[in-house]
Amino acid sequence: MRDNRTKIWVALLILVIALAPWVAGSFTVSLLNDIGIGALVALGLVLLTGVGGSTSFGQAAFVGIAAYASAWLTTVHGMSPWVGLLFSLLITSVSALLIGMLTLRLGGHYLPLSTIAWGLSISLLFGNIDGLGRHTGISNIPAIGVGSWLLTEPRAIYYLIWIIVGLGFLFSRNLLDSRPGRAIRGLRGGSTLLASVGANAYTVKLSLFVLAAVLAAFAGWIYAHMNRFVSPSPFELRASIEYLLMAVAGGLSSLFGALLGSGLVLSMKNALQDILPMFTDRAGQLESIVFAALFIALLHFARGGVMGSVRQWRQRHAASKAAVQQRWAG
Repeated sequence: MRDNRTKIWVALLILVIALAPWVAGSFTVSLLNDIGIGALVALGLVLLTGVGGSTSFGQAAFVGIAAYASAWLTTVHGMSPWVGLLFSLLITSVSALLIGMLTLRLGGHYLPLSTIAWGLSISLLFGNIDGLGRHTGISNIPAIGVGSWLLTEPRAIYYLIWIIVGLGFLFSRNLLDSRPGRAIRGLRGGSTLLASVGANAYTVKLSLFVLAAVLAAFAGWIYAHMNRFVSPSPFELRASIEYLLMAVAGGLSSLFGALLGSGLVLSMKNALQDILPMFTDRAGQLESIVFAALFIALLHFARGGVMGSVRQWRQRHAASKAAVQQRWAG
């Protein structure tokens, strides 16, 4: 029964996403595009942090590596954005592999601290390389084309974004239900538990780290060719914390939490950008304070995120229903 309800909700969600560009305005479609991009990065964090137990504060750096790789290849060398996709996936995967080999053996609080370090350094690197435009960035990035159709408008690129998001969710779900997925779920049990089933904890962590970076790379590629401009600021540490907030807000224990969290955080961010300027001239700084306060409140009152709260409500409802039935039966 529960599986049938889940399928119905998924079908309704797909229907809403498919119909949204036909009934929503341009601003809403642009917001949905940003939510889709954020959901890809948050999905990687759900796998890496929620399932695998490795906290990363540097995912925005992988988004930036992919965005800059494709932007550089397509603007400097005149290659197709589709070739840029392959190039950005390759560069991001190799970068994640090297960074993961250097940092994933660290335990405790040293691992998240190391992700902060390379998250800071990579964004600074973008701003100090002449070939990447330094802090000015790269502009005039070509739009993605499907045949002769250029995806320059928000509605035009909308379906490409959400097809990639859907494939990312489908792949992640199938992965977790597979034999490698059981090894991934076993990471929280420690290396001894994984060794008992013939898996190496470090290898599984490294593979998961690279997979999360690949999902971020898809987001970076879309970002570069949707906005047709890249600069270091969208890939700084603040953006990484925002992506982590998306995963935490939605629920680190649920794949769907990545999508829900992305929608909540970006919708709230847009609302704050509209409301705060009415009260202060320092809306940008105040926005950071508000987000920090919300993050702390979320960790204090709802560590499981929205999906965790929903799960707890279902459990309480089922328990109370069973108790009522038991009293009637008695």
